Parts: sequence; C-alpha cells; structure tokens
Amino acid sequence: PVGSGTTFLQAKTANEVLKAQERRIRLQKLKGELVDRARAVAVVFRLAREERDAWVNWPARAAALMAAELGVEAAAMQKALEKHVRAHLDELAEVRPEFR
Repeated sequence: PVGSGTTFLQAKTANEVLKAQERRIRLQKLKGELVDRARAVAVVFRLAREERDAWVNWPARAAALMAAELGVEAAAMQKALEKHVRAHLDELAEVRPEFR
C-alpha cells in the first residue's frame, strides 16, 4: 500500500537480513569467535585481581635482595617499594575497561 510506511517486500527483506545476522552470530559462537560477556568480565576481573595481589606481595619478596645490593636497610627498602607500588596500583585502578 502506498503511504503506509514499510512495504511487505521491505519487511520480508529486513526479516531475511535479521535471520542472516543470527546465523552468522550462531556460527561465530560455534567457532569460538564470540564469548559470553559476563564470563569475559569475570575473567578480566579475576586476572586483574591476581596481578594486583602479585604486585602487593612483591616488595616483601624483593626488598631484602635489593637492599643488600644497594647497601641500605631492608625495612626501609620494603617500605619505599610498598609506597610506590601502591601508588602505581592506585593509578591503574582508575582504568576501567569498556565491554561493548
């Protein structure tokens, strides 16, 4: 019908395009090219948490060795390392990944 907006042919074409897109998405899922958004967010969060924990624990492991190399007190070295690592982690915490 003239003036009714969408014609039957346009609606049928739009439906076929939608079905093709759905088939493409299904195929991408089967091939492992697409991942579940909630799972991806959870994995990124877990990895970031593990990375943060590793850095938080690093000064305690490295301070004595670095202090011995530099000839300074281990406790002072650890305190300085912890201060700078935490400051850097605070900066990194401001980065927010966008999942679209």
